[in-house]
Amino acid sequence: MPELNVGGVPRGEDYFGREDLIENLWTRLKQDNVLLVAPRRFGKTGAMYRLLDEPREPFQPLYINVEHIMSATDFMVEFLAALLHDRHFSRLINKLREETKGLGRIVRNLPESIDVGGIKIILREETDVSEQWISYGERVMALLAKDKPHLLLLIDEFAIMIDNIAQRSRDEAERFLRWFRAVRTSPGTKARFVFGGSINLIATLDNMGLVDTVNDLSIVRLEPFDPKTAKHFVETIFASRRVKLAPKVRDTILELVGAPIPYLLSVLLTAIFDRQRATRKKVSVEMVKAAFQDDLLGGATAAVFRHYRSRIDQYYPDLEGRAAKAILGILSRSENPVRRNTLYQSFLKTGNLQPDQKTQEDFLRLMYKLDNDFYVVSQDDSFAFFSRVLQL
Repeated sequence: MPELNVGGVPRGEDYFGREDLIENLWTRLKQDNVLLVAPRRFGKTGAMYRLLDEPREPFQPLYINVEHIMSATDFMVEFLAALLHDRHFSRLINKLREETKGLGRIVRNLPESIDVGGIKIILREETDVSEQWISYGERVMALLAKDKPHLLLLIDEFAIMIDNIAQRSRDEAERFLRWFRAVRTSPGTKARFVFGGSINLIATLDNMGLVDTVNDLSIVRLEPFDPKTAKHFVETIFASRRVKLAPKVRDTILELVGAPIPYLLSVLLTAIFDRQRATRKKVSVEMVKAAFQDDLLGGATAAVFRHYRSRIDQYYPDLEGRAAKAILGILSRSENPVRRNTLYQSFLKTGNLQPDQKTQEDFLRLMYKLDNDFYVVSQDDSFAFFSRVLQL
């Protein structure tokens, strides 16, 4: 039986209801590299961990989170350290000892108990990887191309890393992206890559004029549970807690959350069970509504909501950011989808613009970006919030 997982990454039995997604990922990886797109707390890392925990031939998965990385050198250090720390891939790096300064000695002398952080320090201080990151990358990938099982590299928060690098040096970001694309598309490459991102990589690179560096990726958009899975999830969790679930209570939970995002369902269910345990009363519709209003909206997801707001300030520059906030403000106050032309007029007013071909294209580009970043969803010729909880 699955347990609720609010703070960490669900693994094993706790990873619930995503069987079709995992099958889709493995099917695509037979031929393609994948860009897995989802906001924070949506299940992206959980999906990567599922690939890591239950590998399939001919792949050996390796996971790295690159959100903190600020340079191409840092990425190569992170990549090499992960390879060296992995029992399967560390023997490959040993083959570089005759070609690269200091690396062979490091491989031979690494203590068995050393962690990834310790390896990274040694790589920075005792090798020339900082100056020769492209050379190291090419040699490692050439070795990996001959190896079995093949590397499946799972790279979490790739878009944030690219933005970090570009903030320091756009030229370095372009050099890294073009090198990485060449690695992925090389005829001899047997490795596969899954890139995860909680900001829109395509939009980020489009603003930099570098979208062609990822046009080889197959995009998989991680959606909420479908209604049947969401219903089954709620019923399963109640059954695992041995708490009686009335159909009206179940329907109220699903109605309040709106788009059944697993994280939000888990937060609400946790709050409900906390109240049920404290009051020793049966779970009622009134208890569910109080948990939703006071616990979920009142603070349990505050950090997630702050991320959505701060993401606009960081990744929607100038007019884009001001217009996005104005448009989302209109949508948040409307119980029904808002027609596109109404939002276009808000866009024009925010920028003190006149209607013409360019402003129309700029508006549509902004709405496409908001859609891909999971703020809004298009419905015919109208738009609404993607998540009812985020709208509230």
